[in-house]
Amino acid sequence: MIYLPELFYLQDEKDFPFQKAVTVTAAAVSRWSSYYHAQLISPAVKQIDPREKSGPLPAGALARETFVRDLVGWLFEYSMVEGLFCLFLDDEIVPKTGSAAKFDHHDDTCCWVLNLTEKEFVELQSVWRANGLPDDLFYPQQEQICVPYPGTGIKARLLRLLKAQMCTTPRRWEHEAVRRNGGPFST
Repeated sequence: MIYLPELFYLQDEKDFPFQKAVTVTAAAVSRWSSYYHAQLISPAVKQIDPREKSGPLPAGALARETFVRDLVGWLFEYSMVEGLFCLFLDDEIVPKTGSAAKFDHHDDTCCWVLNLTEKEFVELQSVWRANGLPDDLFYPQQEQICVPYPGTGIKARLLRLLKAQMCTTPRRWEHEAVRRNGGPFST
């Protein structure tokens, strides 16, 4: 099942521990993964080599988690823009085509997805809670809220005519409802 990032935490909350969330999530997902692929997209220094790393993960669970924590540390240390990197973790060789990896961070946080079983996701939520992170850091893709493109201008009308939608996350939707209407259940 595909899980999408709750951007309310990752982009709207100024003091959210983003690096911790990535590290904890990647380390937990490494439990169900055998391969990795990491790439610096915006290296902080021009002469860094390598810019890309990939291969099999270590065999033991603790060694795998330690390796992935160090790998995430490398991505953050050498990326000019926080959150702009590529990291895949999966039980098959990555990157792969046709389906998302278990941990699938193509480039920016808005494009980050998890492809986990329900059991794996429940276990990951427990890891988040144990690390002081919200258990709705990701949500099932089918819970994404999409509405016809808003606005009254010509651009908005054209986009609605073309069936364009504006999509948002559950927490952002709730937050906006509170801000606009004084409560999450107001209409």
